This record gives sequence, C-alpha cells and structure tokens, in this order.
Amino acid sequence: MSSASLTFADWGYRHASRRHYAVRDLNLTIRPGERVLLLGASGIGKSTILEGAAGLLGDDAVSAPEIARDGVRTVEDTEGGTSRGSILVDGVAVHKARGDVGLVLQDPDSQAIFQRLGDNVAFGPENMNVPRPRIWPRVADSLAAVGLEGLQLHRSTAHLSGGQMQRLALAGALAMRPKVLLLDEPTANLDPDGVHQIVDAVTQVVASTGCTMMLVEHRAGPWIDLIDRVVVLGSAEGEDDRRTTVIVADGAPGDVFTDRSLNFEELGIWLPERYRGPHDRISRIRTDDEPDYPSETGRADTLLSTRNLSIGRNGKAIARHIDMAVSSGQITAVVGENGAGKSTLGMTLAGLLEPVDGEVVASTALQGAARGASPIGWKSTELASRISYVFQNPEHQFARGSVLEEVMLGPLRTGMDEIAAKERALGLLDRFNLRRYAHVNPYTLSGGEKRRLTVASALASAPRVLILDEPTFGQDRTTWMQIVRLIHGLRADEVSIIVITHDRELVTALGARIVELRPHGGVREWAGDGEIPVSVVNERDEDIRRSSRSPFLSSLNPAFRLIGAFAVSMPMLLSLDWVSASVALSIEVVALLCMGFGPWRIIRSSWPIFIGAPGSALAVLLYGKSGGAVWLHWGMIMVTDRSANLALATGIRILAIGIPAIIAVLGIDATDLADSFSQVFHLPDRFVYGGLAGMRLFSVLQDDWTALTASRRSRGLGDDGTLRSFFPQAFALLVLSIRRSTMLATAMQARGFGGTGPRSHARVSVVGARDGLFVAGCLIVPCVALWCAYRIGSFALFGG
Repeated sequence: MSSASLTFADWGYRHASRRHYAVRDLNLTIRPGERVLLLGASGIGKSTILEGAAGLLGDDAVSAPEIARDGVRTVEDTEGGTSRGSILVDGVAVHKARGDVGLVLQDPDSQAIFQRLGDNVAFGPENMNVPRPRIWPRVADSLAAVGLEGLQLHRSTAHLSGGQMQRLALAGALAMRPKVLLLDEPTANLDPDGVHQIVDAVTQVVASTGCTMMLVEHRAGPWIDLIDRVVVLGSAEGEDDRRTTVIVADGAPGDVFTDRSLNFEELGIWLPERYRGPHDRISRIRTDDEPDYPSETGRADTLLSTRNLSIGRNGKAIARHIDMAVSSGQITAVVGENGAGKSTLGMTLAGLLEPVDGEVVASTALQGAARGASPIGWKSTELASRISYVFQNPEHQFARGSVLEEVMLGPLRTGMDEIAAKERALGLLDRFNLRRYAHVNPYTLSGGEKRRLTVASALASAPRVLILDEPTFGQDRTTWMQIVRLIHGLRADEVSIIVITHDRELVTALGARIVELRPHGGVREWAGDGEIPVSVVNERDEDIRRSSRSPFLSSLNPAFRLIGAFAVSMPMLLSLDWVSASVALSIEVVALLCMGFGPWRIIRSSWPIFIGAPGSALAVLLYGKSGGAVWLHWGMIMVTDRSANLALATGIRILAIGIPAIIAVLGIDATDLADSFSQVFHLPDRFVYGGLAGMRLFSVLQDDWTALTASRRSRGLGDDGTLRSFFPQAFALLVLSIRRSTMLATAMQARGFGGTGPRSHARVSVVGARDGLFVAGCLIVPCVALWCAYRIGSFALFGG
C-alpha cells in the first residue's frame, strides 16, 4: 500500500492576469488513502488547487523569488501569479515530492510529450528510475486499464482523438504508481464506455495501491462509489470587492448531497443520480420561446444535405455513403465513441474539410447569394453568416485580444456596424455569464469559460446552421442549463443545430434527433434512427515508421547517423573546386545505390538540393569572381572563365554536401536520437528531453496551423489574402506555441521530470561496430575527394 497525506496550510493563489477569482487562505487536510471529490462552479479555482497540489505553482525550483507580504510567505511564479502559504505531502514541501504526486491535467493535448504512444506512458516510470524490465509491463497494464490496449505502442499521438489523448494522459499518470493521484476532469471528453473504463481503471489502481486521490469532476455520478469525502467550493466577497473561493461544505457524500441548506443549482453542481429527487432528473427541457414543431424533426425545409458522402482526412475515408439532411429548427445530435469521426463529419458539413468523396449540398435558402451549392467552395464571409462551427479546442478559435472583441468579430465581418455588434456581443456575454471578463484576454479564462466564449462568438454571426463540437465539456450545471435553453431558443429563429457530443443528458434535454457513428459490427449504444458505419477506431493500424528507406541506415544508431552527416559534408567546405566536388558526389551516389537507394529515390529524398544548387550556380555564374576570357558583360553581370568554373564547382558541391547529409538524417526518430544522446554520450537529460519535447511541438503546431486556418475561415477571416492573413495567424500560432510550451513543461514536471535523482530508460540505445565504420566511411569520402583535388592542383582553400 502506498499513500500520503496532502495538506494545504493557509494556501492561496492569484493569477496575475485575472483578479475576479482567487483561492485564499485554504486550509484543507486529506488523510492518507482518502478519496476526495472537489466540486464547484466552472472557473472557481478547482484546477488551480490541483496544480498547486502537484507543485506547479510558486515552485522554488523554478527561480521563484520570495517576497514578504502581510507576514505570509508568498512566492511569485514564472507567469506572474502569486502563491502564499504552503502545500505539504507527508509533511514535505510538495515541490520536493516529485514522483509521489501524479496529475492528469484538464487539457490532454498538453500532456503528450513524445511522438510515440508508448513512450509517453513510459516517461513517468523512467523519471522515477524504475528498472527497464519493469517499465514496459507497467506501460501495457496502464494502457489496458484505460481501454487503449488495442493501440500499437509505436502509434503517433497525432493520430489519436481527443478522448484517446485523455486516456493516454491518465495512463501516463497511472504508470507512475503515485502516492497521491490528482485528476482534473479526466472523463469530461469521453464517450460513456470510456467513462466507465476510466472510472474502473482508477478504482482498481486506488484499491491496489491505496493511494490518496483528489478528483475534480462536474459529473460525480460515475465516481460516487469510489468517493468517501466531498469538498464543495463556493465564492464570497473578498478584499477590494473581489470574489474569493471558499469551502462551503466538507463531509461524506451522503451528508453533503443531502444537505438541504446547500443550493446546488446556484453552486452549479450536478447532484449524483442516487441523490436526485424527481425535480432534479433531466428530461426533455422546454422553453417559452421555442417553436411548436418537434426539435428532432424541425420544419419541412432542408437546409443542408449530403449525397454519397465519404469523410476522412488526407484522402483516407473512415466512413462512406453518408446520406443525411438537416432542417431548419431541427436539433441533430452526432454521437459515437471517441475517434469514430464525429468532428471530421462536423467539419466536412461546415465547409472546413474537403470530402473524400461525394458532396455536401446547401439548399437555395441557405445558399442565398453565395457561389455554388457546396459550402467548401464558399468565401469565408459567406460561410460565417451561414454555417458556424464551434471547435473542440477553444484556443483554436480565438482571433482577438479581448473577450468583447472576440464576440464582436463575427458580426463585424458579416457587415454589421460597430455599435450594433457591440450591443449584440454584450448581450451574449451577459447570457453566458462572461460580462465581467469583457476586457480580459480570452486565453486567461478557465477551460469552461473558454468554451462558453466560443459558443457566444459563433452565435454572434447569426448563422442558419450552427455546429457545436462538445459544447458542454467542462461546464457546471448552471451554464449547462443556459446552453440548453439557448439552443432551444435558436429554433425560434429557424436555425438548424448540430451538436457533436457524448453528453446523454444533453441529448435528452434537447429532444434531439440522433445520428450515431457506429463501428462495423459494434453494438448500438444510442436509441435513434440514424446510423453511419465507420471503421473500428482501435483497429486503424499504422505501420511502424521506418527511420530510413535503407535497411542499412535503419540499423544504425541515430546519433551516429547525425555525426556521419556532419563528417561527410563539413570537410567539403574547405575547398571550392569542381574536382573534389565531382569525386565526392560520384562516391556518394555509388554508396547510396549500394544501400538500396535508386536514382529517383535519391532525387525525391533530397529535392530541395536539386532546386537550390542550380540557382546558386547561376548566381555565381553571373556575379562571381571574374577572370580569363569574358563570355558576357552587361551592367553588373559579367560571365567569365573564372565565374563559370566557380559556378560549376558551387552547383556540384551543394549536391555533394546536401544529398548525403539529408539522406543520412532523413527519418531519424527524435525520441531514439534523444535516447542516444542521453545513454551513449551522457548529455544532460534536462537538455536532451526538454529539446525533444520541443521538437514534438513542431508537429503539433502544424496541426494548430491547420486548425487556425479552418477556424479563421469559419469566422469570416479567410478572404483577406495570403499575406494579410498570414501575420495575424502567425501571431496566434506564436501565442499557442508559448502556451503549449508552458503546459508541456508543466506536464513533464508533473511526471517527475527534472529531479536530481538518477533516471532509467525504457529503450536501449545500441552502438555497434557498423556505427563506427559508417562514421569512418563518411569521413573518408571528403578526404579522398580533397586529396584528389590537391593532387590535380585544383584545390582552392575556401574558394581562394
């Protein structure tokens, strides 16, 4: 049994950029082995408390200067927020107890540190110096516990759905076998089956290890049998009329949830099913402003339909032959398991993703003056006023510097004047309880607040079709009810609403028509008449990514391949002559042919070199050193014998340097390279794996760029021209990259990275005799080439 106590002693934290909610003077002790549920409204500070408990706020180890204030020890963190008081794990300051505390953050994407699925789960045990033979069994057990046992360990995290990423993050925390397990809404974005898998997995881990657990979750029902204590957070007036988070209830679940003095509706808390009275149960919710016709059918007129549609990404279909239609005033719920393709279908319907086959057709009423019947061909401003899409990741949708400007954007882009746009925006902010954040940067809101802001921003454009991707994720009961009433109210305006969701109670409350994406041969999970067969998620295999087309290069240690690339290319910079370049290039081509590279493969692998070499040679030919006979003289251009020789030498040398260097490093797996640097060359792990995690961000940022492009098209910003739209989008990507880097560092720290103790490695980086021979061979090539040039007399040191 392994558990620890967790103590908050006069602890508080205030974000530098937000002043409305702050945890202050929190005194809370969680006993060893206790399972605590932390409840409260969205944005009240639950996630802040968990991050503090993981040692991620005001950490002395992150160069946090101490300052005195009111006689209380206060620490300022790297983001400018301040924490005060202390948090202890078994009496030890939390930042000194890394590895004893496992944290699953609210955003699963920020916790994928490496490209391969298995490496992410192994990272925590490695940081805790778990012996190598025990790491992979832990990885397998943890993946099986969260329902990912069907996925290959080499699978790229870029190919996982949001729900799968959330399970992966939990598996990474479980693999650490922590004494204290902190869970920040771990099931909020999972399908019902996934929720049960996660709850069962955590239950088994807690039962087998006896670890202490603190859980933040809006929907406590599935967890209630595991919980033995509930702490309810509310707000009170603090200093300077600011709202401050306080504990309003603390006790056993049966005592807290039956306490009639607590107004759970005002507190934004969902009562677990067993404690609900008849008036607490969710049924079809009706509002005064919704029309008489049923929400599952809508009116008779079709707004958007599909014809033999196939959906997927990169030309690979996951579902085919989709024929469906949505009508004005109709609510359609697209449901199915995580990764089934719900978001892919939604983005295809929204004109943001090209169909693999078939077409999406807009009715004449929806099309209006837009060009063509297919939304994918519409201009951005035409799309924004007709079909709005609310993205699953709110930060992909932000395009302005304040909350108010964010909501005003859509109306302004679709032709509304500024006064009317501001009035509409303020009305929506009031409706979504965001008015007090009108002049706050959207990125500083809590997860639930960001979600509400994106819904408000989409509604501001008054679209005829509104597609909401997980609109109730991270919402408390109060805002959940606001979203339900708002969706019903939109029906009166004859808006067709498509909701992509796992939330069964939302579907019930809306009375929605159900379209289920169901794997081939799978069991029907939802009652409804609409069904789209899709390929089975955990059977979408991908081949092991080879590190090279050449079996020989694939067998080499990645660090030695990198060294070989330098060895074959750098000496060639000593001389600029055509003899050495020609000799080197000839030897290299023969060697590559022997390694299995055909001529066409060589060109395809190093095509940038074949573009750059002629251009560089032409520049030297026209403007290089003059000498000998003059071939052409026109203005500044002079072509001579000397410039022609230099041009020939330059072009061949670029090929001789670039081709082998590119092919030698092309395909090297970054994780394998980092393992080699750490194990073979004993470089500092903080430097090596910190750099590796940063390299992974490049692939994530590519996906971010694609999502930002789609988002800006959806919001009417896609028609500004390539150059004009590039810089705002690049700035948004910069903001995202900074935030992702910060969150990534947080996730790595939460997995025990950066400690002073020894660290093990799940993968062995092997060095053999052929690695040394490869580097030696790479060095011999330029040496032979330069020697030939010297013997012939063409050697020219640095082109002199």
